[in-house]
Amino acid sequence: MGRNGWQGIFPGAKPRVFAKGEIMVVEGGLPKELLVILSGRARVEKRIQGRDSLLLARLGAGELIGELAILTGGRRSATVVAEGKVKALVIPAKRVRALLGGGAGARGKFQRQMLESLARRLVRLLDRLPVYQGAFGEPKTAAGLRSALEKMYAGWAV
Repeated sequence: MGRNGWQGIFPGAKPRVFAKGEIMVVEGGLPKELLVILSGRARVEKRIQGRDSLLLARLGAGELIGELAILTGGRRSATVVAEGKVKALVIPAKRVRALLGGGAGARGKFQRQMLESLARRLVRLLDRLPVYQGAFGEPKTAAGLRSALEKMYAGWAV
């Protein structure tokens, strides 16, 4: 979706420019806003105790930053750093929540609960990712890995 499309959804949202290397979102921070990348690229990193950060993803134009924390109400699950000049729309979290809560009746409530459930599961997976990347506590055998994956997915109804 282009800038005009996002402006239609969030009229009056202000763009902000981030310089190369600037932290856009800090892991553990409060979910105060949603960022929509209009141009440029950013990397998503997860802190790992005693090691370099783990690269989770690279984001570009049209992608969102901060939606998981807004949906779950929890703290930011990763840090996002501008890889070059990044221009992003900054939308207050309460505006995002108001739009998500706009559905009427049982259908709207169900949609919101589905989004929140998916977001919580993804955050749990991100929290466990360093283990599966071998950063710490890596299962040493196939049986150990299978057991760890079964525990991780235990609450998932597939």
